[in-house]
Amino acid sequence: PVSLHPTKLSQLKEELHYRSVHYPPTMSDFHNILKDTQLIRGGSAADGASSEPVKASSLAGKVLMLYFSAHWCPPCRRFTPLLSKLYNKLKSDGKHDLECVFVSLDNDEKQFDEYLSEMPWLAVPYSKNDERRDLAMKYGARGIPHLVVLDADGSIITSEGTESAQLDEDGDEFPWRPPSFADIWPDSFLNVDEGGNEIRVSSEDIKDKHLMLYFSAHWCPPCRRFTPKLSAAYTEMKKADYGKDFELIFVSSDRDVSQYEEYRREMTFPALDFADRKAKAALSRRYEVRGIPKLIILGPADKKTGERTLINDNLRGPIESGEYGDFPFPKRNYGDLDRDGGENINETKCLIVFHENGDDDEQEEVRNAVTGAAESLKDDKDAVGDGMNFYWSLNTGGIGDRVRDAMKLSQVGDNALAVLLDIPDGGGFYVMKEGADATEKEQLVDFVRNPGERKQL
Repeated sequence: PVSLHPTKLSQLKEELHYRSVHYPPTMSDFHNILKDTQLIRGGSAADGASSEPVKASSLAGKVLMLYFSAHWCPPCRRFTPLLSKLYNKLKSDGKHDLECVFVSLDNDEKQFDEYLSEMPWLAVPYSKNDERRDLAMKYGARGIPHLVVLDADGSIITSEGTESAQLDEDGDEFPWRPPSFADIWPDSFLNVDEGGNEIRVSSEDIKDKHLMLYFSAHWCPPCRRFTPKLSAAYTEMKKADYGKDFELIFVSSDRDVSQYEEYRREMTFPALDFADRKAKAALSRRYEVRGIPKLIILGPADKKTGERTLINDNLRGPIESGEYGDFPFPKRNYGDLDRDGGENINETKCLIVFHENGDDDEQEEVRNAVTGAAESLKDDKDAVGDGMNFYWSLNTGGIGDRVRDAMKLSQVGDNALAVLLDIPDGGGFYVMKEGADATEKEQLVDFVRNPGERKQL
């Protein structure tokens, strides 16, 4: 896939990835965006196919392919004929009640019309700018071509449809349901005994434990900086009351076995065998590992299916902070910006309250106010939309400094400062009005509901 054209970046934010961590897309999301939009048919529809517009709402109950693409994108133009052939075959076979919807990222309507003339499926009209943008954001179109397959109930079957279609051109495996965790995970993994000897451990021994997976590699400088902290944290956590309730396993992205073995010597925890490359690749796809280091935690294996629930897909914050008491680290929409914000501020609108010069009591008031605001607004869809995070930033030298600089608010004062940052909305932000008290929950709630003048990063 190629990155989106520069003219689209301000709308779609290339760094945006799925909001599905907290708010997974559903069929109602698809229909809430399109409602009764009249979808138009491409110019190369099969003989006998109606050319009449189709209401998006009529697609309920079908398996849907959402195709994000653009005429200006060479990989897209190479992929579209392959997908057209596959689509026509699947429709002809009649094994699946399916439809495909083209969501254009073209730069003008002339390009859109020319491109649509080559397609046999439906399309969101080019004039529906907001709907096309919202679909691209909702379904993670950070690079194109991007093909998402939705089940009849609206849940995502796969976001890797482009790769799946290229590997399965006849659609024999369509709709490309990903393998379960139990299907992916190998029967054993590697550990070292007290004498320093490598041993193989049965995966049955950890089926009732929480499982932390560490995606990392020796060639990656940020990984090598983080690994000593994680090794120390693992040793410390194993001494805690919950130490017998979890395991941490290294999943290597090293380029060869010698790098892998050298890197393992720096670790205090087990690892998948380097030979289990197929399992590594499947795990990386399943948990959307697009950058390393990445540390996630899964729940115990289901006794019937062997599936494990994803509890938190970003544990670097708790490890970096040295605060391990919140095991198993459930995902929350509030917390410390340095510990919990990280990549999330690029993905979701957030409230940030800064109070770097506050004393201990004042900073505690900020924590309580932010936590209270998050709780008060959790069901207020008008205020938080598809999801929102709430953070405090109480120290200098971290992410807060960079956020302040981006908003040109680098001067740290004696009073708490609240801002509403909405990077997904083209980099917009709002500043709480002067004289308001950012240590009061009610005033934070009012600010989120009525943020005032929009500013631009």
